[in-house]
Amino acid sequence: MTSIRVKDDGTAPIVAQGRETPFKQGEFYVFEVADDLARYWNKMDPGRREEIRKQSRREGKDIRLILDAIVHKPGHVK
Repeated sequence: MTSIRVKDDGTAPIVAQGRETPFKQGEFYVFEVADDLARYWNKMDPGRREEIRKQSRREGKDIRLILDAIVHKPGHVK
């Protein structure tokens, strides 16, 4: 497990049931995620990170679930 940092926008982060609650560190929330999700997050540009954070807020889903769907999406859907 590794951690990712998500900029605090003044609202509490959305946490899926059964997931660990992120903690506040300075102006960021720190989420525990799998290594492959953290690698993907760290390679993204800040604009894309902001889009994913906004998508999480808009859909009411945990940011970790959105990242998991992006990283582990199937290559081909029949």
